[in-house]
Amino acid sequence: MNDIFKDMQVKVGCEYISDLPSHKRKVWQKMKRLNPADYEEKQLENFSKYVFGMSYQTLKDVMNQQKGREEQCRKQGYWWKREEQLTKKQYHTGLNCR
Repeated sequence: MNDIFKDMQVKVGCEYISDLPSHKRKVWQKMKRLNPADYEEKQLENFSKYVFGMSYQTLKDVMNQQKGREEQCRKQGYWWKREEQLTKKQYHTGLNCR
């Protein structure tokens, strides 16, 4: 089995594993593309609590809810508006990572 802590450290580009909680947005984006079958359930639980402060089940529920919302936006043609809103928000708040 793979080690999610080390894999995320590499994917996010952190020097130390302890930096992961301060890069939640990047970790979140990588988590959405992650294959959970590559990791043990206990390790996913520990990672989720360490980085996000919530159980892995809660994290999965939120991801599924967001995925459904994103698919609905795409079907309705609103996906471009969401991207545009994120770009404006990042410009106005100075956030440059997703």
